[in-house]
Amino acid sequence: MNITSSGAKVAIPFLGVYSASKSGLEGMSDAVRLELMLFGIDLVMIEPGFVNTAMYDKGRKEDLSEFNQTEYWEAVQNFQKFIVVEGRKGFSPERLGEAVHVALSAAKPKARYAVVKQRFKNWTLPRLLSARMLD
Repeated sequence: MNITSSGAKVAIPFLGVYSASKSGLEGMSDAVRLELMLFGIDLVMIEPGFVNTAMYDKGRKEDLSEFNQTEYWEAVQNFQKFIVVEGRKGFSPERLGEAVHVALSAAKPKARYAVVKQRFKNWTLPRLLSARMLD
């Protein structure tokens, strides 16, 4: 089982490296799942959206002053506030654990379990829209 992120499917501005790493993990997981089928071993991905953890406390305290003389200053400040607010509204870690339990307990688990609030708006719709429309 690998825990990835909804950020692998919908890129997050100012967190490109994070989105890239999660996309890479998903690509690797897909390949390894196929390779392990020969041995009857399954690989499942849990793809959470916001999960309310201490990570957002760190983000709130992040020093962004290096951007204060750039065109991005206002956007970076707004993004920081947005991420902290949304993160605190995210699922509890226990809810993520429930998804892990479901996946591990299933006789035939799905390849992916998206654990996101407002699933249509935050998971389905972004994957149906063109990249330009989503932008």
